[in-house]
Amino acid sequence: MDAIIADLWEHRFALAFPGEAWVGLTLAAPGTSWARGETAVLTLEVDGARRQELVLAAGDEPTEYLRLLGPLPAGPHVLRLRIDRALSAPSARTAVLSEIRAGVVSDGDPAAPVWRHAPILHYRNVDAPLDGVSTDTPLLLFYRETPPDPDLPADDPAERSRAAAECRTLEYHAVFSHEDGGTDLTGLLAKWGHTTDIEWIYRVVRDPSGGITREQFQGPGHRTMPFRGDRAWGAHPVLQATGRHGMVTDRVHCPFRTALAPVLAQPEDEPREGVLQRFPWVYRVSALEVVRQVTLEAVATPDTRLAADPRRYLFLQWKRRPGDVCALEAAVRVGDRWYTSAWGRADLAFRGPDAESTAVKLPAGASEEAIAAIGLRAVAALATPVKVRLVRAFFLDDAYRPRQSLPARGTATVDGRKTWVTAWERAEPGR
Repeated sequence: MDAIIADLWEHRFALAFPGEAWVGLTLAAPGTSWARGETAVLTLEVDGARRQELVLAAGDEPTEYLRLLGPLPAGPHVLRLRIDRALSAPSARTAVLSEIRAGVVSDGDPAAPVWRHAPILHYRNVDAPLDGVSTDTPLLLFYRETPPDPDLPADDPAERSRAAAECRTLEYHAVFSHEDGGTDLTGLLAKWGHTTDIEWIYRVVRDPSGGITREQFQGPGHRTMPFRGDRAWGAHPVLQATGRHGMVTDRVHCPFRTALAPVLAQPEDEPREGVLQRFPWVYRVSALEVVRQVTLEAVATPDTRLAADPRRYLFLQWKRRPGDVCALEAAVRVGDRWYTSAWGRADLAFRGPDAESTAVKLPAGASEEAIAAIGLRAVAALATPVKVRLVRAFFLDDAYRPRQSLPARGTATVDGRKTWVTAWERAEPGR
């Protein structure tokens, strides 16, 4: 189907049973481009209510936008879309809908709690009525189950252990297109291995009967705060994006909002950046924002710490055992030379529970075939050796999407001697 959306477009659908409904809309906005900070903003409603805004950050490229519709009864429903002329760029005259998928997660589905507690996020409005029309726009929502909460209150340690084991913690992470504040681009690539901003925004702890025992959000300054805000569309907590680096609050001050569908759990045995591999368009949107906003080296020079075009980096994703927190630096060997992610600087090392990805700037012209080896080393003393597994290594293509991963897999056991430990080495021809 190819539907042209302008002032109003309707789609009728029916649900076979009640539950948390969702929709996937493959949309394009001809004439717009995130490279120019131009986008179309669509208003989405179901049955004349539950309004939310869709920022078509992928511009004129058809892209599926997955959104939550909230709890709906079985039977017929009407979805309505229109372009918000006041929020959209002047070039956004129409939007083209090429495919639509709608579905529902029943209350008895094991995934129902994930959908029921997914937060509704109000857009940031620091610089404009809706900043997300050109910068730091929320793109994805994923979730994971975290280890038992060590702060569960209980006087008896045995009781606390039992309660922690029985309670289930769901944590929701938002992926923003970039961050206007906080870590600069050099730091994002070296310490986090991406140009997006990925932040946990809401956490809920449930007891075995499904009751909520604790709710938290990540507030300004990366502080964990108790959630005391409102709910909408049933049990969905309402959050407000605030500041310039992906933090939220439970006090709403922007009327525009989005209900990102909890698209998937963090892939097992992968870092959180593994989510991005399932949505290559996110890399493109983020890179276009970076190229538009950040001054980059004209020619990538690996000896400098200046940020270069994202296509000049080899992106590396790693996985280590939970609890193995250490400061690491990665390196890529091209010919006889090692190029590093952090230039030996501890402040650019990747460390912390979610720091398992990095990127290494390589000289112009370096290709997949030129990569001879990939290694790791510690930049700070380690109490015990740490085993780190290389999950994937890849470049971005000309359109800023991930190229096919290198055939690079391996494990490095890093001690504190600050020497390179090879995780993968290309086999010599004929071997």
